[in-house]
Amino acid sequence: MFATAIRQLGYAWTMMSGRRFRLRDVTALVDDLRETLETFGSPGEGAGDMLAGQDPEIQDDLTRRRLRRTVRHAAGETPFYRALFREHGIDPASVTPETFAAVPPTRKQDLRGTPAAFVSDQARPALLAQTTGTTGTPTLVWFSAYEIELMAAMAALAQMLTGGVRSHHIWANAINSRSVAQIIAERSVTRTGAAFVQLGTIDADTALDRLATPLHVPGKEPQITHLNVTASYLAALVQAAERGGWTARDFRLTEIWSGGEVLTDALRRRAEEAFGATVIDGYSMTEIAPVTGQVCPDGHLHLPTDQGLVEVLDPVTFEPAAPGALGTLVVTPYSTYRDTTLLLRYVTGDLVRALREDERPGCALAAIPATSRLLGRAGPGGVTTRDVLDLLQAEPALPLPTRHALDDGLLYVVAGGAAAGDRSALLARLEERAEGLPLTGIVLVETPDELPHPCRVRADLLEHGFERATPTLTGTR
Repeated sequence: MFATAIRQLGYAWTMMSGRRFRLRDVTALVDDLRETLETFGSPGEGAGDMLAGQDPEIQDDLTRRRLRRTVRHAAGETPFYRALFREHGIDPASVTPETFAAVPPTRKQDLRGTPAAFVSDQARPALLAQTTGTTGTPTLVWFSAYEIELMAAMAALAQMLTGGVRSHHIWANAINSRSVAQIIAERSVTRTGAAFVQLGTIDADTALDRLATPLHVPGKEPQITHLNVTASYLAALVQAAERGGWTARDFRLTEIWSGGEVLTDALRRRAEEAFGATVIDGYSMTEIAPVTGQVCPDGHLHLPTDQGLVEVLDPVTFEPAAPGALGTLVVTPYSTYRDTTLLLRYVTGDLVRALREDERPGCALAAIPATSRLLGRAGPGGVTTRDVLDLLQAEPALPLPTRHALDDGLLYVVAGGAAAGDRSALLARLEERAEGLPLTGIVLVETPDELPHPCRVRADLLEHGFERATPTLTGTR
């Protein structure tokens, strides 16, 4: 007990000071929490305080310290920011949260063009992670062993404290293997004592068969209990389940974690019905790790302030977005967690709306700053990805994953076999739901090849294999 208290004090001191963590303290805390859960079944009173929002005055002081250290490291140790601060005549020591806007935002193309220029001179790079490249050339981000181990341990704490992951569970990852999230998930999940299955983004029918097949391993649930997916791959699984006659009784899933893409209410409801599991909507990005967000039951995206500074800025002027206005997430991961690829005011390109003054959250996450849910990207006329997906995924006749393209005010929609049926009735339903959106019309096409622009979704990043899905011998189909 004394050793645990010392480790908790060390963890708290690091959180307060903004300095590097001692990995042995954090990993030992994970082990302590796991042992407590296995012995008593709950983490105990006050355990969640490690992840809870801080008092505003304390948080303000912590933000100043963490930002000061982060700016000092970036400006002093990376070629890109050394040149940037010199060019703009900015003294790193003068930067505060109030003056941080003087530092020009870092664009995605800056990092893509010269990824090595963002790597600290003091770094010990161990892993090169790549983004999926669905919006362009993949972005390269280096991570150290310290970063990987720290993020895995922090994720394990969160999974046990807020996600309810326990040692008898089985977690399956169905995301692309190039993502750093793949490595962090494997290490974090196994630290909780749960089993980890690398499912991958395989053929949807094969994935369903894997999810339904009993595993018969000692000390674990009979089937996979947790699934980590992108929204478009979840859509592919829902489509395959509905067409294949699968029901929730065929599975043992309790939670499905969705991230990386816009998740609509319509898709979430269909997934929960198909699999009998709660779908959790989250936000993460390789470049800004470990900064992550979670959507609360009230539909707000909460982004904790302890791992990075999050700004919501006008997409054109990069001034703070007004209440209720559209803004892009601009993130500065703190150097407490990041010591290799250092980024200041990184423009994610992901759009949200700043909350109105009368829209203050009242949920359990109310102490954590919030925005609207992720809106995706904006197309012609300001139509966002969420606008389009909310419209199309509310129509069950359209195939999943949803594929579409905007061109000169026209919304082109892949309708597949639905276009061969009562095309006029389908089109009328869509046009009625689309009232209020700045569209000049809706065009139904049968295949993605007929779209005026490619529609890339992460469900397309299939990992090919020799396996073919075969009908399961168990279940209720």
